[in-house]
Amino acid sequence: MPGYKRIGPLHLAAMQPNMSSFSTIALIICKSEPNIFLDKQNNEFRGVICFTLRDSKHHITNCKCWGSRTMIEEYNSQLHIGDVVDVVGAKVMQSNGNVTLRYQPKPTLPCVLVVNEGQGFVAQHNLEDMAKYQELLQLRHLPHKPMQAALKLADVRTGVQEQRSAAAAVQYVDLLVVVGSLRPVRELKRKNARDGNDLVHCLELVVFDQSWPDGLVLTLWHTEWIQHAKRCWQPRKTVLHLIDVRVSYSEYFRSPVLGLATCTIIYEDPQGVQCQALVEFAATMPARSFDVFAQVGFDTLPAAEEIRTQMTVKQIYARAEGDLCDAAIDKFTAVLYAMITKFDLDGYVANISKRCKVCQRHIPQDNIYCSNENCQLEFSMDQSGVHYEKFFNINIQLTDHTGTLIETRLTSGVAEQILGLSADAFEQLTQRQKAELKWRFLLKHFAVKLLVKKPTVMRQNPIIAVVDMQLIDIKKLIDNMTVF
Repeated sequence: MPGYKRIGPLHLAAMQPNMSSFSTIALIICKSEPNIFLDKQNNEFRGVICFTLRDSKHHITNCKCWGSRTMIEEYNSQLHIGDVVDVVGAKVMQSNGNVTLRYQPKPTLPCVLVVNEGQGFVAQHNLEDMAKYQELLQLRHLPHKPMQAALKLADVRTGVQEQRSAAAAVQYVDLLVVVGSLRPVRELKRKNARDGNDLVHCLELVVFDQSWPDGLVLTLWHTEWIQHAKRCWQPRKTVLHLIDVRVSYSEYFRSPVLGLATCTIIYEDPQGVQCQALVEFAATMPARSFDVFAQVGFDTLPAAEEIRTQMTVKQIYARAEGDLCDAAIDKFTAVLYAMITKFDLDGYVANISKRCKVCQRHIPQDNIYCSNENCQLEFSMDQSGVHYEKFFNINIQLTDHTGTLIETRLTSGVAEQILGLSADAFEQLTQRQKAELKWRFLLKHFAVKLLVKKPTVMRQNPIIAVVDMQLIDIKKLIDNMTVF
């Protein structure tokens, strides 16, 4: 760009406070969202965006760009994480140290760069010259901090759990984790619209390591990271070295959660012994253990005759999520003697669900196709037939003298056996026939054999499935009544 005085390019390590017209070639390893604001003095919109730059194994700094709204939006759309860029005509300023630590990544150098429109610019480096900078591109996979210093998820979780009610529960730590699963991107409305845009996107994923295979939720709000994660990150394969990731306690998940903060740097698939060990460990994890979208797998229910441990409703809840909860197990079985107090077969609640024939994921009622791209590809090669199958998914409530079990579900083959008809046949019944079927069970006592799956990081409540259910008389109920 003509009109700019260029000195250099120099290495970032050559920066000295108060230097002007500083130029360098560096890799973008992080960028902020653009901040657009009204300049009241000139009554025009201006903006600022920050790029974190790196040009060697040890040297990192931030480059803050100020300019018109058009210029900042152009920077945001054209310059991306992983790009090699030319910085021309920048001012060198002394870093404020810890003052801005949580608002932008922490530099390893004592100086930062400032680019003002009309005095300097940032642009993508000439693609024809990129062969010289292959080593620079590899810095995206080479963390500037030792991976050995990363904390274990289990230790972080324990620390936050212990002080969750205090402000100190918010921490910034380094972690080495592998992606477990990615949820669909959510679109939320801001309370206060920014720049006329009241929508914000959010991506939740589960990450885990050897110390905590159950994983923790990592939330991304940054548009570019969301798009990149959906495009490139693979469950049980992509390793992330998270630098200064935010850790806090979530009342919603009832667990510590991770968040991508403005100071967080992410290195994808770094090379090293620790990463290889993590990938090998991830490969041993069941594919569906993190898949919160698949219909909970009760296709491998235990045999009914093997379930003998009698419990009350209070004992089941205590063992699932209360004082008797054992972190070493994720499920257990129980025999419950109780009355069915909810069995809504003839109401407005949907009792029939759909799941994909290929991956068994749950399909929303208003959809006919699975959202899994692999399934869509498979069905595109064979268009014949329906792509889903219907199954019973009935919520029932069981009540005894200690309380009511509200999460119980009667599903799939077990439901067909107990009700005596298939899901397709049930849909053909009239409302009167459904009501008659309901009253064969409602307000009657049963010996119910249950499989209980405890709450997880992505699921707040236990999942309870009926394995078998036998009608009993009042005498048998009294004989088996326990006190807790």
